[in-house]
This record gives sequence, C-alpha cells and structure tokens, in this order.
Amino acid sequence: MTDTIDQPAPATVPFDACIVTTDRLVLRPLTIDEATAAHSDFALAKKVVKYLRWEVRDHDDEQTNGSASKRLVQSARISDKGDGLAWAVEFKQADGSQGGEIGDVALFAKSIRNAQFEIGWVFHPAIHGRGLATEATKAVIDLAFEKMGAHRVYAELDARNEASARLCAIHGMRQEALLKEREIVDGEWHDVAIFAITADEWKARA
Repeated sequence: MTDTIDQPAPATVPFDACIVTTDRLVLRPLTIDEATAAHSDFALAKKVVKYLRWEVRDHDDEQTNGSASKRLVQSARISDKGDGLAWAVEFKQADGSQGGEIGDVALFAKSIRNAQFEIGWVFHPAIHGRGLATEATKAVIDLAFEKMGAHRVYAELDARNEASARLCAIHGMRQEALLKEREIVDGEWHDVAIFAITADEWKARA
C-alpha cells in the first residue's frame, strides 16, 4: 500500500471582488476610478502617510494620483500574479448599509503557484485605539486563507511603523526579516520589516 501525501496547492483563483462585512464594518471593493478620490482626505495627510511606502500626493497632480491609484487597485479580480483587490473600509449603519470611509485594505497576489499574498492598509488616525483596523484587516486575512487558498500572507512595513507592527502581532504574524536600508523615503534610506503568517499558523488560531 502506498501512502498518499498531500501536495501543496496553488491559490484558488480567479477570485472576484466582493463586499465583506464584520460586526461594525463594511468593506466595499474600491475601483480604480474611486481610488484617487478615496485617498484625497485621509491618505494624503502627512500624519497618515508618514510610514506608507508611497509618496504623499498632491491633490492637483492628476498624473501622480493616477499612477498611485493603479498601484493600489489593479483589477476587480485576482486571477494572476500581480493582481490585487482593495476595499474601502466604512462604518456599518444600523440598517446594514455603509457609512463614512475610515480606511483602505489591499491584497495582492504575489505568487499564484506558491499561494503567496501581500496585505497592506491605511486608516484614518481618528479611529486608532478602537479595534477597527484589527477588525478590517482580520476580515481580509481570513478571506485570503478561506476563499483564495492562501498558503502565506505577509506585510511589508516601514520598520519605524510601530502601530502596524503591533497590528501584525495581533494577527499572529511573525517578523520574518528586517531589510536594512531597503528603500529611499523622503531622500533617506529606511529599513523594511516583513511580517507573515502561514495557513497552518492561521488555522491554529481559529
């Protein structure tokens, strides 16, 4: 008798953008056309983007805003390497509808064959300390593992970003690496920290 060994599986794609709901939030798919406008209030503020790995954009610079939007939202479907989805995070109203936007969460397929996904986020500073960022990012991490067949979900952070590092720790994401002087930000070299969680680690926390 030959033992059957489970083989690693690729990501479960294609996966179309969908609305995700939590106890307090509605995560609505963000389109390319909306991406610039969605960032015009909170994501452009210097306080918010201090640790973001893209530059603060000028409201009047359509070319800069357009390119940033395309980096944030690649498509309405994940079907191949490099595809990404982004959600506008909004308060859930009493009737179940969405209210004002408080942030964005994005998920990118970095390798379909190896089922690797990168997650990123930005939230308005006014909502910090209320567990809303935790609630929103957990919903997307769960979606990646439950519906997209992710084997590993990781985040790359500016190493100075202690708030996002704490958020990663809450989700059980381990710091895998610290890449010294990986990127130039505002004319200076900065380190990048990588945090990740595997499917087995995620299941153990369920």
